Amino acid sequence: MGHGYKGDTGHHHSITENLPSLKSDYKYQDGYFGEPGHGRFFVREISSEDPLKTAREFYDKAAHGGIEKEMSNGKGVYTKMKDGSILSFREVTSSEGSPAVEINIKQSNDHGDIKYQKIHFVGGK
Repeated sequence: MGHGYKGDTGHHHSITENLPSLKSDYKYQDGYFGEPGHGRFFVREISSEDPLKTAREFYDKAAHGGIEKEMSNGKGVYTKMKDGSILSFREVTSSEGSPAVEINIKQSNDHGDIKYQKIHFVGGK
């Protein structure tokens, strides 16, 4: 971990390079993935029968070609993309207790139409 690019790609990816594979596998509308969640507008939900597996798959696709590191608090991992986007993955969140992926585009210079969001992966469909 921390050596090379996530997924053993030959170059550092921007989040927009990974967007087509995400859009083909997950609901995407107006810059957001999944369905509106509880609370703030940027909180989203993706339902699946295996939320942890789905969260890992989503994160791996979104972070493909980025530089991944462990969080300093030991509660997950994050990946910095070429464009400055930062994606984080935690198996358990303090707010919902579910796995979550956060897409932080605040320092990005090439995030396309993706908006800042925190996606919780929940049981269901």
